[in-house]
Amino acid sequence: MILVDTESAVGRVLAQPISDADGRLLLNAGTELTRGIAAALQRRGHFTVYVEDPNAEGIVPQEGVQQRTRDEAAATVRQLFEAINRGERLPLDGMREHVDAMLGELARVDSPLLELSTLRSINDYTYIHSANVCAYSLLLGSRLGLAGDQLRDLGLGALLHDVGKVFCSDLCNKPGPLTPEEWERVRQHPWDGYTMLRQYTEVPLFAAHIAYQHHERLDGSGYPRGLTAERILPFAKVVGIADVFDAVTSDRSYARAAPPHQAMSLLLAGAGVKFDAEMVRAFSACLAVYPTGSLVLLSDNCIGVVAGQGDDPQYPVVRVLGCSGQRLSRPEEVRLHPDLSVKAVLRRLPLWLQ
Repeated sequence: MILVDTESAVGRVLAQPISDADGRLLLNAGTELTRGIAAALQRRGHFTVYVEDPNAEGIVPQEGVQQRTRDEAAATVRQLFEAINRGERLPLDGMREHVDAMLGELARVDSPLLELSTLRSINDYTYIHSANVCAYSLLLGSRLGLAGDQLRDLGLGALLHDVGKVFCSDLCNKPGPLTPEEWERVRQHPWDGYTMLRQYTEVPLFAAHIAYQHHERLDGSGYPRGLTAERILPFAKVVGIADVFDAVTSDRSYARAAPPHQAMSLLLAGAGVKFDAEMVRAFSACLAVYPTGSLVLLSDNCIGVVAGQGDDPQYPVVRVLGCSGQRLSRPEEVRLHPDLSVKAVLRRLPLWLQ
């Protein structure tokens, strides 16, 4: 399978099912994408899809935390927002179960590098984002040596980190830039989340502080309080890194998703300044920045599809399909290295390879 823009997938067959943030199936694998279906997916905010392709036969992403598991967590986050609006008891027991499910799946991963599917909708961004941030936070926490209840606590705080957005939900999917007044409202969501969570005795204090501090940065440039390094809780630093990575790699109403390697480059550029350097290095060492199924242009101008992961996230295994406009009669797989690396990630297969 290969990952392509939905617009370019007309006439192709879906390789993975597509669900909404409540876990409801929208399209099953094996569905042929017509122009009408592709347009409907784009209206719902799905701008990339995995499709079958003879060039990529046998290539299947090995997700560390399954899409279904994250969809189920996202559905509970949605229920949380709805419960807050109704003034009801928060469904925390269900959230802890989702954290345990993610931990169980992470414990069974064979590869040293984690992959997460990029199939998501901007219309359900806040809920799916919370589930993804939980998965990334658990991965990083494990890499940093956390275990047992520490990881469970971190995961719960990660799922709850954006609850303050319930008070500015009208702005979360606004297309185009926010006004200064609107941006100030959005910048208050960590405080709003903290003060709301403190009203519920069943919510641990650390979870409320993760919601409060996940946008703070080491150099004091974050918000809402401009805290500096030593005043930011370690769990909040972990969730802050996961939050930035998932936000940058997500399609949002005002920006298209960046490839994972660009998001990681942003974090690495801020390591020691905005983000904890040790945490960023640990995160970069355990995450697949060129997910399996990605189309890539290599430094020698060949085009291929990522077929698997190695020990170094910068150098995956790539099935080379063609070079300089010429299709190879027999695709060959190579493990990338410093002299042969990824130059760019592509979102559609060139005509000469179709």
